[in-house]
Amino acid sequence: MERPIDGGLLQENGVEQACLAETAVGAACYVQDAVQTKAKGDAVSFKKYGALAVIFAILHTFCLYGNTSGITYPFFMAGTLILIAFARKSDGLSLFKDRDGKSALNLFYIISLMLLSISKCTTANESLLFVDGFAIFLLMFSFMTHLYADTKQWDIISNLIGILLVVVSPLTNMLDPVLDCVECFRVGGAKVSSKNKQNLIAVLAGICVAVPLLSIVLALLASADAIFSDVLGKVFGLFKLPDNFWDVIGILWMLAWTLWLFYTVAKVLTKKGVTVENKNCGYNAIVAITFSSLLAIVYLLFSVIQIVFLFMGNMTLPAKYTFAEYAHEGFYQLLAVSVLNLAIVTVCKKLFSENNVLKAILTLIGICTSIMIASSAFRMFMYIEAYHLTFLRVFVLWFLAVLAICLLFLIIGLYNDSFPVFKCCMIAMTAMYIVFVFANPDYHVAKYDLAYMKTSGGTDSVGRYESSMTRYLTEEISEDAVPAYAGNEELLKLYETGLSDRRGYYEKHYKEIRKFNFSRYTAWKILYSGK
Repeated sequence: MERPIDGGLLQENGVEQACLAETAVGAACYVQDAVQTKAKGDAVSFKKYGALAVIFAILHTFCLYGNTSGITYPFFMAGTLILIAFARKSDGLSLFKDRDGKSALNLFYIISLMLLSISKCTTANESLLFVDGFAIFLLMFSFMTHLYADTKQWDIISNLIGILLVVVSPLTNMLDPVLDCVECFRVGGAKVSSKNKQNLIAVLAGICVAVPLLSIVLALLASADAIFSDVLGKVFGLFKLPDNFWDVIGILWMLAWTLWLFYTVAKVLTKKGVTVENKNCGYNAIVAITFSSLLAIVYLLFSVIQIVFLFMGNMTLPAKYTFAEYAHEGFYQLLAVSVLNLAIVTVCKKLFSENNVLKAILTLIGICTSIMIASSAFRMFMYIEAYHLTFLRVFVLWFLAVLAICLLFLIIGLYNDSFPVFKCCMIAMTAMYIVFVFANPDYHVAKYDLAYMKTSGGTDSVGRYESSMTRYLTEEISEDAVPAYAGNEELLKLYETGLSDRRGYYEKHYKEIRKFNFSRYTAWKILYSGK
């Protein structure tokens, strides 16, 4: 006797198999693109993007080679956006409008990228510079995804997959720049008349003659007039040539991979766009209900303990165990669990079929996560009260605020499928980070700690301050904090001592306009003025 098949189970399994099949087909297509080499190049694409890619490579290398915090970064970003605009225009598209003709989000991306690039040359904080670079990378590829794909209905995971596909898109067409270049010259060579070929050869010959002549003439004129020699030296000083062989190799390598990156991304996105399946995979919700309900019980118990004992102050600590030690001990664990819970809510929303019980459990987990975030912030404030401010402590508080806002958007998305969770999270995180980085946190950290020194000891003498904080203020904090030390000769002297071996570094770098940084220049002027 045949066993009857449950229709609902069959339908559910069919949805799961379809989801897996679509994922496998998409992966197979990208693998196939990556391993197959076209027998013939694309001359049309090379005419569109070849020159733009060369300009981008030169711009990127000149602005950013060995220089990720200089004044050239905003110029690089502006130039990149202009080149993208030209690439879009060649395809009849606009940089300022998306596929639906709307411009608001495009303008947000453009303004944010420019502000982040400006922050690169206005801060000396290495942590902020790293986050700046990471944020610019993600925001630029998110912008490219938005330009070439219809992302209106995409959830968080679909958006992340889309960005990943754009990032790896050059790998699927690695040889295209070479093949397309060869094809372009092959087609173009057949159309060029013999007279034009002769003219081109004549121009190249003239350049070859001009280079040695200019070298001789400039050398003679420089030796003939001291003022001309000085002007010439300053002009060439703006464009410092590499000092060693490895710099030459590094420059050539950067030129090659940036040219390849721009060309392949522009071509792949225009030809293929970005396609991501944006639908719930439909897996059995009972699986999620089972593990999430067990987590929710644990989180609920933990949250009650936080409210009763931590927030309400009904807590007795073991002997020789301070509140600051208690706060520091559990903070990072709670932060990790909070981030994990956001990931759990996001993944459950994507993978499992819609279920009201699952929604309720995920909402409960979200509420408990908000209590954990509040507990983390409360613990950090306790720790700051005992040990005062550092950049990392301020950054952590900012990160907790970002987590809380993203959690709110996730919970709203549980009950409203049309709510743009990714877009709202991206805008909130970007805006909050831009405000944070331009607020100059190191300066305010130093001001706060110096104010504490005055109120606690009646003086701002560093000798009266804790040794760990003395070391932080004079050795670990970035040059962004130096303006807060203005007028405090003792602190300036200690800070200068910590940087004494870098004075030559300052003087060397600020004679190179390419590496000029406003924060480091301000610190240098305060520390070494009149010396």
